[in-house]
Amino acid sequence: MAKKEFKAGLYGVVATVLVAVVLVGLTVFAFTSRYNAFSPEKVAQSYADTIVQTGDGYNALKVSLVSKEQKFGNFVTNAYMTPYINDGKDVKQNEIIGTGSDEEAQMLDTVYNTMYDYYEELMETVGLQNYDEFYSLYFAKLKEVRAAVLQDDYMDTDFMFSVFESNVQTYANKLTGTKEKLAADEKTVIQKASTGIYQELYGEDYKLTTAVTDTKELPADEVEAYATGYKNRVVPIAQNNEALADTLDDKKSSAMKEAFDNLNVADSIEAV
Repeated sequence: MAKKEFKAGLYGVVATVLVAVVLVGLTVFAFTSRYNAFSPEKVAQSYADTIVQTGDGYNALKVSLVSKEQKFGNFVTNAYMTPYINDGKDVKQNEIIGTGSDEEAQMLDTVYNTMYDYYEELMETVGLQNYDEFYSLYFAKLKEVRAAVLQDDYMDTDFMFSVFESNVQTYANKLTGTKEKLAADEKTVIQKASTGIYQELYGEDYKLTTAVTDTKELPADEVEAYATGYKNRVVPIAQNNEALADTLDDKKSSAMKEAFDNLNVADSIEAV
C-alpha cells in the first residue's frame, strides 16, 4: 500500500485498515457481562470501527471493560475531573465569560487550540488506550492553560468536557476531512471544507469497512489468566490515584476512589 508522509505516531492507527484485526482482539473482555445482550462480533466491531473511522479511542472505551460497572463519562468525571472541579459560589469566572464578545471568543479559542496541540501530543506519546496517564496529564494541563489564558481558577465539568470533546472531534476531522456548513442564513460559513488524511491516502470518496472474521471462546485456564492480567493492570492504577484522592474533601475523595474501585471487575469475568 502506498503511503503519504504524515505523523506516523499521531495517526498511526489510520495507516492501514488491518489495524482493526488487532483492535478486535482487544475487545474480548467486553463480551462477558454488560454487553452480553449483544453478539461478540457486534461489540468487537463497534470498538474497532470507532477507532478506525475517526481515530476516536475515547468513545471506543465506552464498549470496553472500563465501562462495565459505570458509564464511561461518569468514570472520567469522577476519576480525573474531580481533583480540578472548582465551581463553588466563592469561585468567580473571568467576567468576560458569557459576554459573547470577540475578546471572549479569542480567549476561548486560545484555550481550545492550545489544548488541541497537547491532545495531539498525548495521542502520539501516550495514546487513549493508556487512559489513566492520558486523562491525568490532559486535565492537569487544562487547569494550567485556563489559569494562564482566562486568569481564573474556575473549572466545571461542562467546561472540561466541552474542551476535551472538541479536541476529539477536531482530531477526527483531520482524518476524515469536513464539508462546508452554512448557518441558517445560508450565507455565513460556520465550518469550512477541508481535506482529511484519509482522503489524501485513499481518495476523496474513500470508504473504510471493518468486519469480524472469527470468534472463539477461550478455555477456563486462559480466562483465568486474562482476568488475573486485567486485575494486575487496574489495581496499581487505583493505588496510584489514592494519594491524590486523599487530598480532596470527603465527597470528592469518595467519588474518585469509587470510580477506580469500579475498574476492578476481574472477579466477574466468567467467560471470554
